[in-house]
Amino acid sequence: MRVDLKEQLISLLKRPSSFGPDIDLNNYELSEPKIIERLDIGDDFTKASSRLGLEDKSKLNYVQINESAMYEALRESLRKYNVKVLPLRKALDEFMYVKDMVWKLVKPDQDKYTAASYLYGGELGYFIYVPSNTNVPIPIYSCLAITSNNKVQFAHNVIYVDEGSEVQVVTGCLVPHGIKGGLHIGISEFYVGKNSRLTFTMLHAWSEGIHVRPRTGVRVNAGGEYVNYYVIYSPVASLQTYPTITLGADSKASTSSVIAGSGEGIYDVGTKVILAEDNSSVELLSKVVAKDAAEINARSDVVAESLGKGHVECLGLLLSPKSKISSIPALTSKKPGAILSHEAAIGIIAQEELEYLMSKGFKEDEAKSILIRGFIDIDVKGIPLSVKAEIDRVLDLIASNIASG
Repeated sequence: MRVDLKEQLISLLKRPSSFGPDIDLNNYELSEPKIIERLDIGDDFTKASSRLGLEDKSKLNYVQINESAMYEALRESLRKYNVKVLPLRKALDEFMYVKDMVWKLVKPDQDKYTAASYLYGGELGYFIYVPSNTNVPIPIYSCLAITSNNKVQFAHNVIYVDEGSEVQVVTGCLVPHGIKGGLHIGISEFYVGKNSRLTFTMLHAWSEGIHVRPRTGVRVNAGGEYVNYYVIYSPVASLQTYPTITLGADSKASTSSVIAGSGEGIYDVGTKVILAEDNSSVELLSKVVAKDAAEINARSDVVAESLGKGHVECLGLLLSPKSKISSIPALTSKKPGAILSHEAAIGIIAQEELEYLMSKGFKEDEAKSILIRGFIDIDVKGIPLSVKAEIDRVLDLIASNIASG
């Protein structure tokens, strides 16, 4: 590492990031990143992973607990497709081309969290490569967990979907019961090749003492497609994420987010999309529910640098007088003829609808759960039934937990 870069990044560690509450990194313990043959996956992990539908450990291709990673690079189900799944640090040692991908879509000096990951993360995280002209019919699963108090967990994940290929990746993040504090910093860089498709599903089940700082960059080449589903239903101390998606010619992206805020958590979530080349398009959809004293900022930013189309839709449901939802859209056109639009609505559960369901014999909590479940329902076209079932299961949990809380 260059001396001047190291000094620059060290100085960044003391500066607050642009969004979200500032975190003092000195409050968390660093552990040496390591790759091991076998992880101690105990009952606590299994119980926690069941909240995400990932309790079947046999289908996990990559598991990271705190700063230890375990993987099965040649799992039989993926062998015949020549798909590579291995820790990023190992991939950097084995494949020269990986060096040209890391820290290109997310820069080390983006903020204090990227700087900390670059300096101390040890490039732990997963690397997934899908060869050209390959349709992978089974999802690739990974799970990242924090199981010790006051730890910082770094994960640097890179996905490369080569030309003409298609893959679905599901990542679950969680903590077992009893973990009161921790910090997760996740760096993700996704490359979608020409005429390729990546569907990426992220399911979060943290706890009220965890701070979460994902940093994500996505590049979609000509004719490619990126589909993202993001769901968080657990309390957190804070979550702040603002991925950037850059779209090439004739490419498209769609993101669907369900944010269920509770406790005193601060959720600052959003997406920035750059329509870099002609005929690119994006749809950003977010469903936001806030109860207790949760604060949610739902951001969106679509920048048209070409003749493209972008639509943003943010719907919010406020369930407590102490909670807060803000929709913060930004639309910027630099090209005459680009079409950009935005819709937003924040409301409460309609009393007449609640009373109608109760008149049909439902208890109040059951009626609320039905209405909330309908509100947060998201269209999950084009993903495997197994993944859809996991998303639906989490959405059912959200509706039930919020209604009874």
